[in-house]
Formats: sequence, structure tokens, C-alpha cells
Amino acid sequence: MQVEIINPWSWLCITMAVTLFTAFIMHLQSEHFYTHDVVLRKFSILDLEFPATARELPNLINGIYLLPQPQQQKTLSALRGQLWVDFIFMPAAYGSIFLLCMQVAGKMEASGRIFFSVLAWIQIIPWICDIIEGCYLLGKIRRDVRPSTPGIHRAYQLLEVGKWGLSLTATVCALSALLFFWLTGKYETASLHYLLILVGEIVLFGVMIYLANLRTASPAVPE
Repeated sequence: MQVEIINPWSWLCITMAVTLFTAFIMHLQSEHFYTHDVVLRKFSILDLEFPATARELPNLINGIYLLPQPQQQKTLSALRGQLWVDFIFMPAAYGSIFLLCMQVAGKMEASGRIFFSVLAWIQIIPWICDIIEGCYLLGKIRRDVRPSTPGIHRAYQLLEVGKWGLSLTATVCALSALLFFWLTGKYETASLHYLLILVGEIVLFGVMIYLANLRTASPAVPE
């Protein structure tokens, strides 16, 4: 279904700005992610999203509660905070993908228009999957958490496949199509300044990440 969006490139600049800003906040929060899993180690949110077995997720979370204070509380606060910030990240990120796909759909013939319109609207599915994931993980962050049943763990794995598969497929297809339009000269010169804004946002995000990594290049061992 094709809808008319007033000034979509402006909306894309806004949603991308929110996406990158919340991603930066989550990056800062992830610097405090430590667990005691045999040895003291760092972990990332991807370790929670893609546990190989049903025991891996509770082992990681229970390892946080084995940390000494105040590192335990710092990690728990950062992890819960990132999951809550993710609820702001979600509409911005999936909204950006939606806008990209709809912009490409408007430049396509009938079959291409339908394909990219479907890719745009189908982003509701990974968004819902992401919401379920966030609620599931927030419920798991507690002392002495137990492994999920095999059925729930399998459903969680399928949820992650759906979330990442649908969103990445749409992103890759939309960016590839936009690149094709750019190389063949099928673009509107009036939209070029929006491209510069988007590139500027991405560059600024990269600089902020670089400076943040410099600040934590030689992190102290957690207390």
C-alpha cells in the first residue's frame, strides 16, 4: 500500500538522528557490561539476543550478580537502561527503514513498487519482535534466573531471526536500489541536501563513537 508522506526526506533525517543518538547512548551504556562467567569478562547485547543454548542467557545474567559492588549495580543499571532506551530506538530505526523503502517504491514500476511497499510495511513485524524481545530480557534480569524451556528458547531464536532478517533485508534492498538510482542519475537534485544532512549525521555519530572509545581505550579493571 502506497501512502503519501509529506516531505519524507525531512522525516528520514529526523528519524536517523534519533536512531544514531539513541545508538550512541546505548554504546556508552554497554561499556559497563561485565559478567563473571568462569572468569570476569565483558559482554554485549548481542550475547543476550543470540544465546546458543537455553542455559547461556541465565548463566550470563547470574554472573552479573556474582560481581562485587558497586560493579554489579553499575552493570545492572546500564543493562536495564539500554533495554529501556531501545524502546525509543525501535520506532526511529524501523521508521527510517520504512521511509527508505517507501521512497524507493515511489521510483519503481508496478512490481517494484509493490515489492518495496511490502518491505516497508512489513517492518511492523520486526518492531513487534523487538518489543517482545525487550520485555522478555527485562523479565530475565533478576537474581537466580532459570533457563527457559526448550520451546520458549526456540521461539526466542526464531523471533531474533525474524527481527534481524526482515529489517536487514529491507535495508540492504533499499540502499542497493538508491545506489543504483544514484549511479544512473535517476535522482532529484532537490534531495541532495538531505543526503548531505544524513552523511553529516553519520559522520558525527562516527566521531562521537571514536571519542568515546578513546576515553575508554584503557579501561580500569572493574572494582
